[in-house]
Amino acid sequence: MRSVVGALLGLIVGADAAWAQVWLSVADSEGRFRLEMPVPFDLPPAQVAPDGTVTFAYVHETPELALRFEVVDGSEAMQAPTMLVNRVGERERMVQMQAHVVGRRTYRAVAIFPPELEGDATILRFMQSVRYNDAVD
Repeated sequence: MRSVVGALLGLIVGADAAWAQVWLSVADSEGRFRLEMPVPFDLPPAQVAPDGTVTFAYVHETPELALRFEVVDGSEAMQAPTMLVNRVGERERMVQMQAHVVGRRTYRAVAIFPPELEGDATILRFMQSVRYNDAVD
């Protein structure tokens, strides 16, 4: 029995950080999107631009990593296609972004991190967790 408990503890200690971390599922009340965010995360107050565009975001930040899921409700319908930008170098930081446009709403999943975290399991889990339900809009 002790060997089984020891083996299980070894697996838990050796588990990938993304799976060892606590995550919560996040979705809007209309069912338009769903994603997983690592805990802790914030929902800062929505920002309203002079043209009526409303932006809100779910944000997880550590000294090395920032994960943001932004929702932008514009005053006019957008025509931009769904896009994926895998890597954009910015001196000592890298940016990975996915954008999805449905009508006047734009969704952006953004990860900002140092180059040594490229391919990190936490970033991958966050980016791959985003799901959209375009039929609701």
